Amino acid sequence: MKTKGITLVEGLIAGGLVLVLAVPMVLGVLDTRRRSRDASVVSLVRQTQAALEAYRARTASYPERTDLLRSDDADLADALGYAPEPSGCGSVSATPCQNYRLQFALEGQLGALAGGSCTAERTGLSCSQ
Repeated sequence: MKTKGITLVEGLIAGGLVLVLAVPMVLGVLDTRRRSRDASVVSLVRQTQAALEAYRARTASYPERTDLLRSDDADLADALGYAPEPSGCGSVSATPCQNYRLQFALEGQLGALAGGSCTAERTGLSCSQ
């Protein structure tokens, strides 16, 4: 007499195949989410750099304080730890701010950026793990 259904071995094989196919898919989704977050951070950094360059085009110096930027740009610059260089530059010292530093972190490699602790300066972006 034949019974309907599957045997234990057939069930284990089917379950194993589902796991083998599901694990790479889940890992791919997680990696895509990480890259998306990193791309968003880089986009915000580049937006802040554009605001700093626009300020420099108007004044021939980078701002000594973030409150000299538009409010949205100032919020981004504050969140990225904006630091003008040389230290103490600005209208009070009569030394123009010639560079800046923004700090951010990436979870993994994104394009040419290696990930880890990253810095944005007038000359570009760089990361060190």
